[in-house]
Amino acid sequence: MLRLLPIAAWLAATALAAGASASDATGRIDRFADGSLGAMEQRLFADAADGRLDRFSPLGAALVAGGVESDDSLGEYEQKAAALADGLCSPTLLAASPSQQVEAVFEFLHRRVLRGGYDLAATDLRRTLDEGRFNCVSATVMFNYFAGRLGLKCRGLEMPGHAMSRVLLAGGAIDVETTCPHWVRLPCDPQRRTATASKAIGAAATADRSKAREVSPIQLAAMIYYNRGVDELAAKRFSEAAAANAKSLRLDPGNATARGNLLAVINNWSIELGNSRHFAEAMDLLRQGMAIEPGFDAFTQNYVHIQHQWVERLCDEGRFEDAIVLLSRASDGMSNRDYVHRAEIEVRRRWAQAVVSHPQIGPLLEWPCVKDAGQVD
Repeated sequence: MLRLLPIAAWLAATALAAGASASDATGRIDRFADGSLGAMEQRLFADAADGRLDRFSPLGAALVAGGVESDDSLGEYEQKAAALADGLCSPTLLAASPSQQVEAVFEFLHRRVLRGGYDLAATDLRRTLDEGRFNCVSATVMFNYFAGRLGLKCRGLEMPGHAMSRVLLAGGAIDVETTCPHWVRLPCDPQRRTATASKAIGAAATADRSKAREVSPIQLAAMIYYNRGVDELAAKRFSEAAAANAKSLRLDPGNATARGNLLAVINNWSIELGNSRHFAEAMDLLRQGMAIEPGFDAFTQNYVHIQHQWVERLCDEGRFEDAIVLLSRASDGMSNRDYVHRAEIEVRRRWAQAVVSHPQIGPLLEWPCVKDAGQVD
């Protein structure tokens, strides 16, 4: 049997939510992650709170973001990466020019580490180190790790739908397409390198670099979280998807992709709840979404749609008074008052028809409905 939250209890809770200000948005985002943080994640977020990593290495932060949950597992994979790096750091290479080192790191990465081929879902660095599978984020983290072992200063580059590496050299930056195995062998022609990368990993993954932003190791870990969120959403694991994007935003509050993904999760989750007739939960979720992003039209539209679904359900059950109370109270602060007025008229019309057919239903309330929500059973 479907469980419907009592109207009075739901209205009391949402009245508090409606009074929340926009300044609560960050706290509301964080609450999506609350309860899902493991011990390792709690330590990572505490370390990253000041914008620096002191207790975790960049590789360690990325491993935890990918799902590593114990010190033993973290140590195992960090040692595995270090053992690979020992095969890279020869005296000859250490004495080479920085540009030569960049090329050597890239060749080593694709020869010894990224052996399993490109996989869009291979964000977890454990898969990369165990199987050689990679995507743009995991490949970028690994390139930066090995380049850093040679003393090269690297950043990540994030752009819509893609990530790559940027090596900061005295003579200027070198942007490295970490996912394209043949990238380093191509002439220094950005257009040709982009075209070749498009063939290797798909045109959608080679985004406009003019929209790229440099990201820190902490922000790269945030990208891992929002990639996990995409996978969870695809599997309709909405709570996990929301948590992953909330964690991403906790590490990188300015990440527009993670924020957009979180809004999409909230919207899709609410629709699923509405379709399952969990109307109170769906509308609560949308109110949380509107507190985070008041201007997101899909939330307002779906709020009205789910409210309509709930009203229809109440009317089908003969609970006309509850339907009127829901319309009168739940739409406080909503701009579409014309819809509410028309919906109240329709509910009263159906109520009147039901009273004629079944007098035991009881008389209509006086117009307008002024019954206190707390009196509804």
